[in-house]
Amino acid sequence: MKNTVILCVYFVFSFMLASCKKTPASNDYTVCVNKFVGTGGNGRVTPVASVPFGMMQLGADTRPSGSGYHYDDSTILGFSHLHKSGGGCADFQDILFMPLPGGIVTDTIQEIRPLQFQSVFSHDSEMATPGYYKIDLYDGTLSVELTASRRCGMQRYTYQNAKNKSVLVDLEYGSQCACTIQPAHDVDTVYSSFIEQVDAHTIRGYRKSNGWAYHQQIYFYTTFSTPIRSTAFYVDNLPVKEKKSVCGENVKMLVNFEDNKNELVIKTAISGVDMEGARQNWLAEADGNDFEKTRTEASRDWNKVLSQIEVRTTDAKKKELFYTSLHNVMLYPMLSSDVDNRFRGPDEQVHQTDGFDYYGAVIGLWDTFRAACPLTAVLHPDIMLDYVKTALEHYKYAGQLPIWTLAGMETYQMIGIHSMPLITNCFMNGIKDFDTKQALEAMVHSSMKDTCGYSMGYFVGLKNYKKYGYVPCDLEMEATARTLEYAFDDEATARFASLTGETETAVLFHQRAQNYRNVIDPETHLARGRDSKGGWRTPFHPLRSEHRKDDYCEGNAWQWTFFVPHDVEGLAAIMGGKQALEARLDSLFTKSSAVHGYDVSGDISGLIGQYAHGNEPGHHTIYMYNKVGAPHKAQGYVHRVLNTLYDNTPEGICGNEDTGQMSAWYVFSSLGFYPMNPVSGQYELGTPSFEKAVIHLPSGRDFSIKAEGLSEQNYLVESVWLNGVKLERTYITFQELLAGGELVFKMEQAPADKNK
Repeated sequence: MKNTVILCVYFVFSFMLASCKKTPASNDYTVCVNKFVGTGGNGRVTPVASVPFGMMQLGADTRPSGSGYHYDDSTILGFSHLHKSGGGCADFQDILFMPLPGGIVTDTIQEIRPLQFQSVFSHDSEMATPGYYKIDLYDGTLSVELTASRRCGMQRYTYQNAKNKSVLVDLEYGSQCACTIQPAHDVDTVYSSFIEQVDAHTIRGYRKSNGWAYHQQIYFYTTFSTPIRSTAFYVDNLPVKEKKSVCGENVKMLVNFEDNKNELVIKTAISGVDMEGARQNWLAEADGNDFEKTRTEASRDWNKVLSQIEVRTTDAKKKELFYTSLHNVMLYPMLSSDVDNRFRGPDEQVHQTDGFDYYGAVIGLWDTFRAACPLTAVLHPDIMLDYVKTALEHYKYAGQLPIWTLAGMETYQMIGIHSMPLITNCFMNGIKDFDTKQALEAMVHSSMKDTCGYSMGYFVGLKNYKKYGYVPCDLEMEATARTLEYAFDDEATARFASLTGETETAVLFHQRAQNYRNVIDPETHLARGRDSKGGWRTPFHPLRSEHRKDDYCEGNAWQWTFFVPHDVEGLAAIMGGKQALEARLDSLFTKSSAVHGYDVSGDISGLIGQYAHGNEPGHHTIYMYNKVGAPHKAQGYVHRVLNTLYDNTPEGICGNEDTGQMSAWYVFSSLGFYPMNPVSGQYELGTPSFEKAVIHLPSGRDFSIKAEGLSEQNYLVESVWLNGVKLERTYITFQELLAGGELVFKMEQAPADKNK
């Protein structure tokens, strides 16, 4: 049986590769996207039907945890309308629809238990492309297809038995195993839910719950192509007779149809504001649109996004990985405002923008400030302008810039305040049409708050960081990692202040950015916990990890020591010079990959020595070799990661996709450069994966990248030429890329000892 499954997966992915080879003739880049990459292992990708940056992620659920879908599962639980594909900490899975087998009689159902209705499925009948998903249920007697617009999802059910069609709408169901800011609370506890029949074709309702965010609200408005014959409501799993609507913590509804048509189309719009907002979203995006038109428009929208970067290669696998990665990045930021620009803010109140889109549904900046946001800033400055405005609007109602939001609510879950590099990177990419004075005010205010919020059992903030110049390990958990990230955010604030002419603020925060020095032990040359009396934590175990309970965050001393992307020269000086730092980097990649501890963080994955590519804090580290005069080592390890830690299989992502960051590293690095420090204005050069790539910039200019002599053996760089001029440096600037032009890598063969 196992061999049969492996063979099936092989043929499916071989077919996708063959389709990708046809791309140049058809100019349809969607055929190069493999939506099942990362759906296995711990990638937490789900093959949702969606459009770029949309609110709607409609998809099949195989489990009420993780992203809701895992390639190894064998049953479909239903189709929910809100997902967080690729999230480390997952949530959502709200508003579940599950069609029952055709011909079933529901009149005698006296109890509906949780997940009572499921269907075995086979990947043989499964298909997913950007904006579309299909699966056969109940031994092939029912086909389910999904597609989406920005705020609406459409389901099309095709039955072999056209009579007695029934659909379960389950408002109890939601993610039951994710993160919560208060461990005493169950994840996804429903506070209140409501559902009613509006007319012969329409139902509507809402679901209010806690989860990773302590208060989530989702409203929906649904129409059916076939008139409703009857409905049955269930509260606490038991039937409630003679009702047109019900409200409670555990609400379900059976919607029954009877006609001779073998097709049922369901259109559902969602809103975080209210049911009327959902209805207006439906009128704007679903009314008058049929399934095929919506599917075609979704595919068109994806192709427009994907075609912004054109890669040329004879390696179909690399091309598929590239466009799959680009697709994953462009799922986020995630829209949360309605067509009338209303949104629910972090204060739980309804507000309205002055015309921009509010992207507060998922703000995962701990991951995405590194490369995903910088990539989107290059390709979609309009989206990132609205993202910056979203951050400033969040500040208006929450009193601080976003840390990590879900459903518009602040979770405070991860460390640092990475709105600072978000805003600065956008500004450095020419995205400036926002209130820069308000932005700097928000950055400074957020950097000075004694208390930010409540997370992991205690109040977090910058009181101790400001007092001691570091976060003492006897006063806060993850203290060393917090110090390093606050210091980097301080440099981001300093750069923004400098760029906007606020010199005094720039000097203050540049000085604070040197606080990283206070947690680098000059004897061990490792980042180390330091207590409030100034002493180093003893005993010291550099390879130890206790998940979310030690001095680091999802890592250990070796992995966190190098999180100083803003001052590599300063870090080198502490260690005794650039050669000493180079040797330290060598040790990182050549040490044993063993990690010790009773509760080792599962995020420490994708290991080369102690370098953990499966988690974001180390994503810049390889490129630090450029700064110590060893670019060939950077090139060697970039090549190794690209070719060994990414694959076009369900297990093809070596860690959580983390809302696009893992994929953004692949996109940038395979092009030949990476924003090692996203507020430096520079991209560090690596090694390209393609003979040629062209970035079609929104300005109308093109930036071309060529790799002359590239082969599997020729992956080291002999020289780099920008617009015909040989570069005597290991970077290009943001402005050089945005101006358009041509970057030429002249490749050479890698001697056996050059990557040692």
